Amino acid sequence: MLKKLFFPLMVMFVLAGCATPPNTIDVAPKITLPSQDPSLMGITISINGADQRPDQALARINRDNQLVTLTASRDLRFLLQEVLEKQMTARGYMIGPNGAVDLQIIVNKLYADVSQGNLRYKIATSADVSIIATAKNGNKMTRTYRSSYSVEGALQASNKNIANAVNSVLSDTISDMAQDTSINEFIKQNAH
Repeated sequence: MLKKLFFPLMVMFVLAGCATPPNTIDVAPKITLPSQDPSLMGITISINGADQRPDQALARINRDNQLVTLTASRDLRFLLQEVLEKQMTARGYMIGPNGAVDLQIIVNKLYADVSQGNLRYKIATSADVSIIATAKNGNKMTRTYRSSYSVEGALQASNKNIANAVNSVLSDTISDMAQDTSINEFIKQNAH
């Protein structure tokens, strides 16, 4: 009886040891929300997103003498669109089609540059996100948010290490968006 259980368990452990890590990075940044603006009187805005990165890779890493491309677990365009919707709702705006001002959030860059040797690794991440506000009266404003983050560690960089670095730089960018009031002021001036 014990042999019947032992052999399948042993095979399972051996196969688990051979499993390669997945080629996706779990992108789940911390979302910072701004405080509510009591001067907003039911202004409706529309929001859409775009991913204009020239390459969909979040990182490229050498594993067992093979170049592995890591991509995001979620569509970054929809993720940042959702973040901006939450932030603008927290300010007091209503989100819907045909808004007084159209906002477009664009992912220009999000990448983790991973370099590793035998004993150490370094991950340098950078993010570049733009918000373009276009009012119905023709006025337009573009605001770009950039962040970078770097971390070093022992041995090889795991997907979790890379995900932590990507989420950190994205969280910083989202926090900058929440603290910036220039888009909010533009909407208030051009929403009539």
